[in-house]
Amino acid sequence: MEDFKTEYEKVTLERECVAEKINALSQDEKIKEYFSLCKLNEELANKQKDLYKSMKVSEYSSCNHIWVTILHDSDSAEGRSYNYHGCIKCGLNEMPFYLMEWCRTPDELKLDDRIMYDLLKNQLSLKGTNTYLFCDLKLAKAIYSKIKEAHPDISDETAVKYLRVALYFMRNVKVTDERKVNRAKRLSLNPNYFINGKF
Repeated sequence: MEDFKTEYEKVTLERECVAEKINALSQDEKIKEYFSLCKLNEELANKQKDLYKSMKVSEYSSCNHIWVTILHDSDSAEGRSYNYHGCIKCGLNEMPFYLMEWCRTPDELKLDDRIMYDLLKNQLSLKGTNTYLFCDLKLAKAIYSKIKEAHPDISDETAVKYLRVALYFMRNVKVTDERKVNRAKRLSLNPNYFINGKF
């Protein structure tokens, strides 16, 4: 018992000494400026986060979406199946709903996922064009981006036709690994995307 008491008193004295040093430093103008800047930085970070949310909601809300199916999930025990969709134009997607199966609350989602979750949770149906294509969202967005780059004024309907053709050839025409790597690079994807991944 005496050992604990001695150690407690020693730690108490050490804390008092540290508190005095902190108090002395807090009077220094440079230290005051540091804490002031830290507070301002936190306020700006919160403002930046709020503006980012508003910017993304505006982008998603104003998009005339083109949807692809990015994941099919089923629960054989309950006989349910779900298709999760993603927009190839703006990137809005339903994956946060899939992630919520493992999260306790939406607060556990990353910022971008939380923005999408909050935006989509009250919508009964997806607005825009459903392509009924099953495709990785990164790939579909990359192909769409290249189509728009080559044909800036193309209609959504024609862009979907081009997307179907591109996916058909990527999936059904055999090419060497070197061509697959070059294709991935042209689409700004990981060089091994077509070698290792399912698309």
